[in-house]
Amino acid sequence: MNIEVFSVKGFSGNLLKNMLEEALLKNKLSYHVSLIDSVDRFIEVGLTSVPAVMIGHKIIQNSTDNALEEMIREAVEFLKENEEHDILVPVDFSPASIHGLHYAKMMAGHLGLGINIVHVHYPIYDPVTSVSLDEHLMKQSEQQVEDLAAELRKEDEKSNNPVRISTNLEIGGIDVSLMDILENRKHDLMIMGTKGTDTAIRRYFGTVTSTVSRHSTKPVIVVPPQAEIKFPGKIVIGFSEELIIDKTLETLLTFGAKNNVFFDFIHINEDEKEFKKLKNKLYENLMSYRELLVGFNILSIPPGQKHIDEVLSEYAVGVKAGMIVLVTRHRSFIENLTHKSVTKNALLHAILPLMIIHPVINIPG
Repeated sequence: MNIEVFSVKGFSGNLLKNMLEEALLKNKLSYHVSLIDSVDRFIEVGLTSVPAVMIGHKIIQNSTDNALEEMIREAVEFLKENEEHDILVPVDFSPASIHGLHYAKMMAGHLGLGINIVHVHYPIYDPVTSVSLDEHLMKQSEQQVEDLAAELRKEDEKSNNPVRISTNLEIGGIDVSLMDILENRKHDLMIMGTKGTDTAIRRYFGTVTSTVSRHSTKPVIVVPPQAEIKFPGKIVIGFSEELIIDKTLETLLTFGAKNNVFFDFIHINEDEKEFKKLKNKLYENLMSYRELLVGFNILSIPPGQKHIDEVLSEYAVGVKAGMIVLVTRHRSFIENLTHKSVTKNALLHAILPLMIIHPVINIPG
């Protein structure tokens, strides 16, 4: 939605614009605000007085003593109630990230979401030699992001269901910036491409992809370079007790309900007694959401000499699944260094798109 502030030239228009921008920032609402001072535009819109705020087709005017504060409050409330939700899509302009972008656009069309293409610019800090170079690189990156958006919009020119596309250029550390942006309420999930290159440094410390996907409170889908760009008709879910915690299962079933998705719940373990216990608990939960189910299997596969992520991947490829889902808890930095994380290994060796979900656990205080 576009936000326009209408005012005659002078102090009040700039004040309203600045106050509105501060309120948007405080409420983590990412919108661009334009200041309009053209009388012809006032008449075109049909304003009876200024200052006024126009959000999409809604006009906000107020004649009380606290006009500006009231207009801002009304504008923020309207935006919260009508906020359009997006998939966050980071790009670094590599072929892998562009592939992830096209996958995200396909998913957005199926899920009724927009996409927000973001590039994070890591600044050059040398104040003597690099200021002009850094500014040039920023402008170049901004133009590249806009060109990507324009290309995708052109693809949708004849579509009956075009995907809403927005862009964003951020400055700072990549993983920290992406985490901050993803926490914005307008983003339902993040989809990012991965280069899929396995090195000793990646295995020990992880990459930006791994860091964000393992620490985000929202779902993250990681797309390997060889992944097909099509909605997954079958999804393989690595099944553990964490899947049943909170509303994680409901979230997954809702995700697939509108798109005729079949779920395979796979438990990798040799303990039949544990599997039977978890299977009964899962089945009971599934029945409480039966209206969201198209079809499902609940299976146990012994790992043998293989890693859990290898077993899941081989099974998923064998049944022609389109995605693997892992539900995993958050770990500290120290835990990540010492724990044999299934998620980390799966990210390093991903063959199919991989969704990472962290259950939100409410601990009684």
